[in-house]
Amino acid sequence: MVRGVIFDMDGTMFDTEHLSTVTWRMAGEKLNLDIDDRLIESFRGGNPAQIRRLFSEALGPDVDYEYVKEVKHEFFEMLTKRDGIPIKKGLFELMDYLKEEQIPMAVATSTAHDRAVDIIRRAGAYEYLSACICGDAVEKSKPEPDIFWKAAEELGCRPCECLVLEDSTAGVMAGKAAGGYIIYIPDETDIPEEILDGITARMGSLLEVIDWIKTTNTEIRSR
Repeated sequence: MVRGVIFDMDGTMFDTEHLSTVTWRMAGEKLNLDIDDRLIESFRGGNPAQIRRLFSEALGPDVDYEYVKEVKHEFFEMLTKRDGIPIKKGLFELMDYLKEEQIPMAVATSTAHDRAVDIIRRAGAYEYLSACICGDAVEKSKPEPDIFWKAAEELGCRPCECLVLEDSTAGVMAGKAAGGYIIYIPDETDIPEEILDGITARMGSLLEVIDWIKTTNTEIRSR
């Protein structure tokens, strides 16, 4: 049975992958740096250390990554304070259902802890969670399964009893390796079909997940 649900954050709970692309571009334009879409795409699913390394490899060690990131975050704060955190379709419907069914929820995100918690709180989703595992809490980040294993442990579940919800290539690979259910919900990135081989399901939005959990748990109970 599905006894726990683990959400990726950016691109799965919130439409922040698109916003991240926009704000990286804005930072590049302001600082006259060539932060192109291919570089931004390479950041997706990476933890802070990986992103810093990719940035330095692309733009050189003399470019101050921390300063550029700070400028990017300032643009992110400006846009989200004006417009709010963009919520993915079906998020709160799914979270309300899970709360009603007493199925615990966790977030497993490559984003650094303080920033992730701030975004989740501002969106109004933090109170639903039993755990929030971030990229700086595990040694090996996605596509390794460690972050999902740790989230399952925090939920008091075996990994095979957990449903992972993901949108990125690294996240899907990690979810498959974790050993439980993995549902892919597309966002900014098209994932190669060979990566999707072996996933539990592909769905258009979080709304569809509700019926899937109902059906899956009902079928297992009736066996």
